[in-house]
Amino acid sequence: MKMLTRLFVLSLSLMIFSSSEAQVLTSKRPYLFKDVNNQIPATISELDKAFTVPAGTTLQLKFNNFLFNGTVTSSIKRYDKLYSVIIHSPSLHNTLFSISRRVNDDNTITYVGRILNEQYADGFELVKNKDGSYLLNKTKTDEMIQDF
Repeated sequence: MKMLTRLFVLSLSLMIFSSSEAQVLTSKRPYLFKDVNNQIPATISELDKAFTVPAGTTLQLKFNNFLFNGTVTSSIKRYDKLYSVIIHSPSLHNTLFSISRRVNDDNTITYVGRILNEQYADGFELVKNKDGSYLLNKTKTDEMIQDF
């Protein structure tokens, strides 16, 4: 009788666990940059353009075949060695390009930035290569930013 009870409990447990499904995280947001390359070279001269205009100025940044048109909404020199700019692009469904220029202790300049839109599941991150050049790398923001 004990053996039959154990077999019944085991069978019931197996049926419950085999029919249950784990939560699957799926994004409901579409991809904005699905037709854009995964890596886009970004020249320092184009990145520097963002730091030469005041807030309220319309700006066009060209990274190979990818154009980012927008208005500088914020241009702040936070410290002597840190300058941050935010560019708002209505043509890309209100996407934001946040970029910062930092002067390092050895007087070299480093750029960091992201192109993001909370309504879409992808974006770009500005990264520096070992050779000193910069790339915009496509990222899946739906894996980084959780929906509430």
